[in-house]
Amino acid sequence: MSARRRSHGGWRYWVHRYLPLELAGTACALLVGAVVLGRTGSVLAASVAASWAEIAGFYAAAAVAEGTRRPGVGLVGRCRAVVRGVPAVVLEFGPAEGVDLLTRPALMWAGAHLLPWALPGLLLGKVAADVAFYVLAGGAHVVVRGRGSRPPASAATTARWEPGHDDTPTPFLLMDLDEVATACAQLRDGLEGVALHYAVKCNPDQQVLDVLHGLGCRFEIASWEELRLLVGLGVDPADVLYSNPVKPAAHVSRCAEAGVWRFAVDSRAELEKVARLAPGASVYVRMRAVGSSGAVASEGKFGVDPADAVELLSSASSIGLRAYGLAFHVGSQTLQPRAWEQAIARAGEVMRELAGRGVRLEMLDVGGGFPAAYDTPVPPPAAFGRVIRAACRRHLPYPVLVVAEPGRALVATAGTMVATVVGVARRPGATWVHLDVGALNGFIEALETGMRLRYPTADSRGGPQQRYCVTGPTCDSQDTVLREAPLSAGLREGDRVFLGSAGAYTACCASRFNGFDIPTVRHVARRAPGIPAARSDAGSVQAPRPA
Repeated sequence: MSARRRSHGGWRYWVHRYLPLELAGTACALLVGAVVLGRTGSVLAASVAASWAEIAGFYAAAAVAEGTRRPGVGLVGRCRAVVRGVPAVVLEFGPAEGVDLLTRPALMWAGAHLLPWALPGLLLGKVAADVAFYVLAGGAHVVVRGRGSRPPASAATTARWEPGHDDTPTPFLLMDLDEVATACAQLRDGLEGVALHYAVKCNPDQQVLDVLHGLGCRFEIASWEELRLLVGLGVDPADVLYSNPVKPAAHVSRCAEAGVWRFAVDSRAELEKVARLAPGASVYVRMRAVGSSGAVASEGKFGVDPADAVELLSSASSIGLRAYGLAFHVGSQTLQPRAWEQAIARAGEVMRELAGRGVRLEMLDVGGGFPAAYDTPVPPPAAFGRVIRAACRRHLPYPVLVVAEPGRALVATAGTMVATVVGVARRPGATWVHLDVGALNGFIEALETGMRLRYPTADSRGGPQQRYCVTGPTCDSQDTVLREAPLSAGLREGDRVFLGSAGAYTACCASRFNGFDIPTVRHVARRAPGIPAARSDAGSVQAPRPA
């Protein structure tokens, strides 16, 4: 039996997949059938009406169920997730439904005539139709959706079973350096004309930074310590953006002395701090996000309105600074490329106002937020690049250097978190699998997103699946990573569990709460050491250095 067949062979999996849909469809069928039968007295009319009501209830529930697997924030975001799930529902149920539309009314009509009571007869006919329906739908599900619960294909997910990893103490984050290089090349091609500055905070692992540096990627920092890491790898501080809008004074001084010359600000106090500690530096103002659509909620911590941005940049030269640019961040894990359109339009308004005051900017930082694939696909980088380029042509009054600060888009899918089961507990309503890694020592974004980031899961047992709540080792009820996660039935203490798309904001954000270990980081790469450098961000995206 194939691995794909095994992953969908357990009865618990099929019950979890189809029972809620079946209950929704049955309730609609019985309700509408009873109403129509009472109003018309016609068994035929009740059969047809009940059939169509069941279809409507079944597929409404299926679309909602599919939507819950996809990221979406707020009511509008969740509704969009439901709509995005419709194609998958069509692929799974379309062939079976084509046959069912013809057979179900006939079988329900026949059932109503075989029994002396109409409603039980309708139900008997429905059950007979369901048998035929699920023979076809179940096969389509295995073929079309059979790989949906597995992590994205990468060396990290395939190398986890290789000799040498089985005995490695867990938890550890396995980073596929080739996947990092591939993601960098794809994002650079998709965002053609935009200089990439990797957000070091996302994953500051030295080998990851070294690969990106070798590929010509530049960097964005939030502290002196992050710059120190980069300098140790041979990165020129003059190529680095310091985008934390509020910085410790000592960090500003050290970074300026090292050669950083571009600093983000979003207040008068920060502008004056930079002027005092890094005289002659260039500043760019962080603008407030409007209508953030990221899966990781924005708390409104940073950014100013356009009018304040104009005032800050207008006054920069009077205190010995260079008014250099604007920055914004549309929200982390943003799935809608159009989110950049509005932000660039607002930046264009500020640039026009400043031009009227004799201030001409040189850079627009379109931030991060570019998404990575978790358990569902995301738009390709080219979709974001097209919107950004078109918006810059449409809204900016003159050409500027355009930069971006990607984080998870470069490293998330390259990482697989390898954990060990420390216990399994069956509690009312769910089975809980406790791992040696959880939200507090590796998956902080599970808390930040309310578990809307759905990390793909797999395990070393590889048997028929059931659904689990995946939680961490600490004595804290919030230390949970996933609910309804598909893993092998019969998991037990000592089994390995693999969580994909774990390369961003995991090990670097972990704490030792309750004394549990922070994940170590290990690496895998199929190429020989020294990955060849791809084309660099040269030419039109090269930032001019200060005189």
